[in-house]
Amino acid sequence: MGVWEGLSNLAVTIVASIVLILLGIIYFMLTIWVIKVGAQFAGLALVGGDMIILTAGIVTAAAIIGSAIQQ
Repeated sequence: MGVWEGLSNLAVTIVASIVLILLGIIYFMLTIWVIKVGAQFAGLALVGGDMIILTAGIVTAAAIIGSAIQQ
């Protein structure tokens, strides 16, 4: 394995990590929106922002972990 091949693999890893972080943030924001809309449909107008963030974080983490351990 040459130096250029190692640097190439490092660059691919960095780019893939950045893409996955961005996708995780987008998924988190989409989950927040879905939870807000679902709470409105259920008639829960008094749902606080802290509860929405907590729920979106749990759902996002569960989805990421679930997709990571999927065979």
